[in-house]
Amino acid sequence: MSTSMLEKIRGFMFNPSQAFRRVKDEEAAETVKYLMILAVFYAIMSALLTAIEIFTHPFLMGLPSMGPNPVEPILFVSWIIVILVVTLVVAVIFGFWLHIWVYLLGGRKGVWQTEKSVFYNLTPTLLLGWIPVIGPLVGGVWSVIIGVIGVRDLHNMPDTKAAFAVVLAIVIASVLAVLVLGAMLLAVVSSIPMNV
Repeated sequence: MSTSMLEKIRGFMFNPSQAFRRVKDEEAAETVKYLMILAVFYAIMSALLTAIEIFTHPFLMGLPSMGPNPVEPILFVSWIIVILVVTLVVAVIFGFWLHIWVYLLGGRKGVWQTEKSVFYNLTPTLLLGWIPVIGPLVGGVWSVIIGVIGVRDLHNMPDTKAAFAVVLAIVIASVLAVLVLGAMLLAVVSSIPMNV
């Protein structure tokens, strides 16, 4: 039985356990279509907000034009494409990363169930994440909670193991990202010649 997009959104936002039970045996195409629609919405809203912020920034308004107008259609569309591609790639990579921890903690229902959990737990982040300040915080926290529920329900894991898998995946990925970015920054800074 196919569920409408709005019913799915409402389910994952407000009753994720029941929503995950409904999509447990869902075809991959339906899951990917859901993610694509929300990712396109997120990309458009993020690009639009970025263009508005740049266009109306008090510091930038007083400067002479230094390049293309941020609301120029080609630049705007390219922002949407970049945000969309990055969102989708990060979702897929994080799904594989999370599956390592799910598998180590006993989840044996397959990598697709973990990917499905990630694709659906991104619902609050993709709906709210473009809103300045509160969007990423509220959407991110709610996505983590839904992620734990998804891993638990799609892999038939205990709550504690599902939560541990999700938290481990997020914390270790965050530490690795900080280390990589720090190393890159250090390499850039150390390559700048010092004139004394």
